[in-house]
Amino acid sequence: MPTKAHPLLARLAGEIKGRGLVKALLALLPFGVLSISTADPIWAEVSLLTISTLIARERLALVPLGVLLHGVTVIAGIYLLLFAQAMPMLFIAACMLLAAGFIRITAEGKKFRSLGTWTFVPMLILASELGSTASAEGPFRQALTSLPCLLTALAPSLAVAALEHRRASIDTSSLRWFSRLDDFGPKAPYGETMAAMVTGVGLAAALVEYVPLHYGQWAIWGVASVVTGTVDTARTKLRQRTVGVIAGVPLGIALGQFVVPASRISVVVALLVTFLTLMAFQRYPVAYFFRCLFVALTVFLATRSTVDALERITHVLLGGAIGMASVIVFHLAGRAGLRRHDGLP
Repeated sequence: MPTKAHPLLARLAGEIKGRGLVKALLALLPFGVLSISTADPIWAEVSLLTISTLIARERLALVPLGVLLHGVTVIAGIYLLLFAQAMPMLFIAACMLLAAGFIRITAEGKKFRSLGTWTFVPMLILASELGSTASAEGPFRQALTSLPCLLTALAPSLAVAALEHRRASIDTSSLRWFSRLDDFGPKAPYGETMAAMVTGVGLAAALVEYVPLHYGQWAIWGVASVVTGTVDTARTKLRQRTVGVIAGVPLGIALGQFVVPASRISVVVALLVTFLTLMAFQRYPVAYFFRCLFVALTVFLATRSTVDALERITHVLLGGAIGMASVIVFHLAGRAGLRRHDGLP
């Protein structure tokens, strides 16, 4: 007699996007093999660029040239932040500039938020990763040695885009050189959101530089992820991220402490599974819980430090709080400005 699946496992299976998981797995597998066989972690790290361009390609139906432009833009932003790390004020300004670009892109249509997100996220994270190993050889040397890896990371997305482009029989997009979509969603006003984003990101970047904060990219993105356009959506996103990080990080540390043995291979696998969560789940709260779990596991296996892993919690909450405060302040300022414009007290 067949046994019923455990309700929790059945529910988890329902959260998984099978097609997205398979796509991500096939794209990441070569980089895992390269990282393990060459004993060079950069191959696993740059696979974030692969996943980022895959997500943007899928959600905006990018053609090969669109994927290439997206990828080259990300690489340029990575190097901007990498070189800017030598001067704190320059790094802060660069973060604010890229954050402004993120909001400007998003304002062009709802679907462009994915493009903005998966441009800004890999810029922050990969600049931080490259910067952490650039002290001995300098940023210029690190930029030169990492460029072939970053360009190689674009290959899976370019291949998928080329295949899909050949299959497409009709192309009605006004941006056919970039995407096959003919509608990116309604445009939205962005002044208030941009002010909140730039201010919040600038404050987080200043804390990263002058406190300083290890894994500062978590705090900076913590701001950007919460600034979503309105106070209500920001509050919802902050709540989801708070629950996910508080629940996921301790479990990841426990797995690293008692279940998963620490080794070079286990670190690479945990990192790649972290990236898998970006495409594998239907709903953001579930995906974010597992992402935090595997981020904490990766950090713990790599450093054997509970304190380092717990910084995922403190930095995400710090960034979220800064982002929420920025949204509220500029929302109130916007309302006050409208009242004055209308002649109301």
